[in-house]
Amino acid sequence: MVNLTDYNRFLEILNQTKGIHNALNEFMKYDFIYHSNKIESSAFTIEALQMLFEKNIVTGTHTLDDVQETVNSFYTFDLVIDSIDNDLTLDMIKSWHGSLMYRTKLYDLGLAGVFKKYQNKILGAKFDTANPLEVEDKLNILINNFYSLEEVTIEDIARFHLEFETIHPFQDGNGRIGRFIYLKQLLDNRLGLKYMNGETSSEYKKALGSSTSENVKPLVDYINEQKDFIEENKSMF
Repeated sequence: MVNLTDYNRFLEILNQTKGIHNALNEFMKYDFIYHSNKIESSAFTIEALQMLFEKNIVTGTHTLDDVQETVNSFYTFDLVIDSIDNDLTLDMIKSWHGSLMYRTKLYDLGLAGVFKKYQNKILGAKFDTANPLEVEDKLNILINNFYSLEEVTIEDIARFHLEFETIHPFQDGNGRIGRFIYLKQLLDNRLGLKYMNGETSSEYKKALGSSTSENVKPLVDYINEQKDFIEENKSMF
């Protein structure tokens, strides 16, 4: 585990290198977005992300929404990093979703940054998502309970992630937004930067599906098996 001094130095460099090519911020942006998007079946490689972000060139075969959401993810990542050490709010979550879904089909339907207006159905899920009329209340309770904790652990963050995905507040984009929130919570609480791996997306989904609010051990075990981005990139800060 990285000590607090090194962790704060990491965050300092992460902010200072925003917009600088081949620096820590960009390297982490590519890595996080690649893995998060791959979980949603995006075909973008890290090299293709780099071509898209730096040269505005699309390589490979992708749907229009995949390209647009990937472009939007770059800007949403910046919003998340800018929010470090500020409390999570409903407006923040909706803003990130609006950023992520800009100019996608959901945006054309007027549903970007808007909590769901009809019931989601998650294929193969063992839980029902929240009724649209209950979404804001459930999210407020979830957020308030989280910020009432004296000391946040990885178990608390895993539980928040599970409950957020169970609420499923948006018509689409819940997985990506949930992982952006997860990223923020790790950074806010100076915890090991172990995030979901796109190469093991089936294991992640299985761990998520096997977990409950009372027992998040499957999800925690999955998280603990992942690489720690900070530990692996100490040379960059």
